[in-house]
Amino acid sequence: MEPKKQLTYILLITLLVTSVFFIFLLLRSNQIMSDMNASAQEPEKILIVTTDKVTDQSWGSQAYKGKMKIDNLFNAEVTLESEVNLDVELENIIQQAIQEGTGLIIGHGREFSEIFYKLTNLYKDTQFVTIHGDYTNSNLAVYTFDHQEIEYVAGVAAALKTSSNKIGVIDAVNNEHKDWGFSEGINSIKPEIELMYSVVYSRDDHEKALEIARKMINDGVDIIYTKGNSYNQSVINLAKTEGIYVIGYLEDQAYMAEDYMLTSVLNDVSQVYKAIVNDYFSEEGIPSQKNILNTTDGVYGLAPLGNMFSKEEIVIIENKEQEILSSG
Repeated sequence: MEPKKQLTYILLITLLVTSVFFIFLLLRSNQIMSDMNASAQEPEKILIVTTDKVTDQSWGSQAYKGKMKIDNLFNAEVTLESEVNLDVELENIIQQAIQEGTGLIIGHGREFSEIFYKLTNLYKDTQFVTIHGDYTNSNLAVYTFDHQEIEYVAGVAAALKTSSNKIGVIDAVNNEHKDWGFSEGINSIKPEIELMYSVVYSRDDHEKALEIARKMINDGVDIIYTKGNSYNQSVINLAKTEGIYVIGYLEDQAYMAEDYMLTSVLNDVSQVYKAIVNDYFSEEGIPSQKNILNTTDGVYGLAPLGNMFSKEEIVIIENKEQEILSSG
């Protein structure tokens, strides 16, 4: 073979081999990129558990709203388990979820705090979070909020409308020595007001809440701040019947008693879920600590004031709100 033809032949072979090699690299890189994109687009599995029902305006309904918030904002597949029995069902539900690839488990309430702490040692590769609670671990965090500033403003509103100088609080959890907002708001207007505080120890015990409310009314209370979520409707209906004012909780409850509802202390717990998942998907991940959210996170606020307030009273309340929020 002539040298010139031989050189041409070698060049053609080299070009052919090089072309095949580059085509192989191109196909392989496309496959890798497709696999990476598929992996990136695969939704993260998240489990939310609550011991409550998720109907009406109960605390459990906030878990459902949290699920919807995550569904709308994140690439996640969210499962919500409601009315979970902590002693009988919880561990089986969690074990099954982890086997199915769930990476984040959220307990809707402080009742999950201690049991999650125990489970974190068994499932170290799973991130656990409770809304409220005290226990933390390397893979367990708490997200909570302290709405004392807004309760201060609600206390101001209540102090402006009491005639008997007796105001009642019906709570589901004993926070008498932790809550300062409502009482300090009252004291900023009328230090002589008597504040009566009672605990139902359940969000759902309507009979106990009504028993406490009747006693308070018999003792001269003319405003009740009811903080029980589920039992609020029973207390509000009684307040209407007795002709006394009431302050709602969790959501704007004016529709239950428009002429008697001073305002409501709002808790938008879905914003807590947003904060949790934002952190979960962040480069740093979820901080293993108690994370306290505030007004900038949109987790609480005050519902519109009722039509029983005068313009002068509204100005006082708005000024107090601006003062307390700016000082915080």
